[in-house]
Amino acid sequence: MKSLIALLIACALASSTYAQRPPIIDADAKHAANAPTVETQAPADAEADAPDKIIARFFSYLQRAEVDQAYDQLTRGTKIAERAEDVKTLKSKTREAIRVLGPIQGYDFVAKKSVGARLSSYTLVSLGKDYPLRWRFYFYKAQDTWKLIDIRVDERLGVIFDEPEESQPREKP
Repeated sequence: MKSLIALLIACALASSTYAQRPPIIDADAKHAANAPTVETQAPADAEADAPDKIIARFFSYLQRAEVDQAYDQLTRGTKIAERAEDVKTLKSKTREAIRVLGPIQGYDFVAKKSVGARLSSYTLVSLGKDYPLRWRFYFYKAQDTWKLIDIRVDERLGVIFDEPEESQPREKP
């Protein structure tokens, strides 16, 4: 099971543009339990294009097991969407992770970190039926529009609690 999860996560990270880094946890992070379902129509204004709204729509689709729609809206108009084969792999590996780890039943906000006014990262935990995953989204505000520039997902939950990473992965309960 642990090797399957590691393989799924590694494949999902294939679309990542940057080197793997540990998350930066915002000391003021507010934790939100099971975010409400949000509308899935195309955004009509700049507020609807805010990263937190884009992420909420993404998880809303995942909760309904609509993986294609989740990634299509998340990557719409981004450089990531131009890498069709990587997005296809991400969708496939996400479907497999949902099958193995259980349906996504919600998500919790963990942290937001901004560097200046145009670059932000968001860390969230998806609440799977059987196991959570850590998701990191990186957004850049080009002109007046926020765009996803990177996404990472893994099972390294200890990092969220500021625990040092273990050199050897251990079997999940």
